[in-house]
Amino acid sequence: MRIEANGPFNYTMTYDFMAKQDDCLYEAHEGKLRRAIHIDGKAVLFEVMSHSKDAVDVDILYNEGAKEEHIREYVVDWLDLDYDLEAFYRFAAADPRLSQIIGERTGYRMTCKPDIMEALMWAVLGQQINMAFAYILKRRIVEHFGHHVEYEGRQYWLMPTSEELSSLDPETLRDMQVSYRKAEYLGLCASGVQNGELSKGKLLAIGDYGAVLKYMTSFKGIGLWSANTVLMRTLKYRNAVPIGDAGLRNAIRLTDGLEERPDKAYIASVIEDWGSYGAYATLYMWHILF
Repeated sequence: MRIEANGPFNYTMTYDFMAKQDDCLYEAHEGKLRRAIHIDGKAVLFEVMSHSKDAVDVDILYNEGAKEEHIREYVVDWLDLDYDLEAFYRFAAADPRLSQIIGERTGYRMTCKPDIMEALMWAVLGQQINMAFAYILKRRIVEHFGHHVEYEGRQYWLMPTSEELSSLDPETLRDMQVSYRKAEYLGLCASGVQNGELSKGKLLAIGDYGAVLKYMTSFKGIGLWSANTVLMRTLKYRNAVPIGDAGLRNAIRLTDGLEERPDKAYIASVIEDWGSYGAYATLYMWHILF
């Protein structure tokens, strides 16, 4: 199937970013992205490749019976193909900070996490450690459950369910080098998804950014950074910015020519100016660090 983006889409930039990540839940190889997912309990393996400047082709390599339209919806969600990128560019062109960096990055889109459990797991594992080790921890947890699709002699890993994660013994996680605290947080998040308190439907139904942020941070283990990463990449709140993010702080230092990293008040004033474009402003600021 062919999917057109809502405005410009630079597949090469997205692919290059994803190829640099050691994420066990997709494979980037020879310009193509392969991913195995569950849709309504049915395993699917699909492959995404560039078609033209603003579109991708998707081949379904294995399917236990999921509807093609649901696979299409997943790809659109995953690669954020329905976002109005031109509106962001109009805003960024008038921003002295963003206007410096958008030109050579035209068509760069966010890689999202449609699965709320994956998003919460990543938010917990990524707290106060480098990304490389967080990806190692993620792989250990995913491979522990062993769910995968085999295709052409290769294994493509599937995300474990919230029920499986909520029942995972903390000592097993410790053996994987997950701290006791993160093991506790991961269990609480998994239980929240399982019982509906942290389900995607529940969080989307709240509607208001401030209200859902307050609700999420009322759960033990979910701070402002963690909540905003989920709001940004899963629930698609376009004003969500991961407060306290070290990469964003370094990027602002570079664009603003500061000798030292800006303080919280300085960053807060920048985020306030971005308003409803904060998520994509953050995405593009991050990209200057690559």
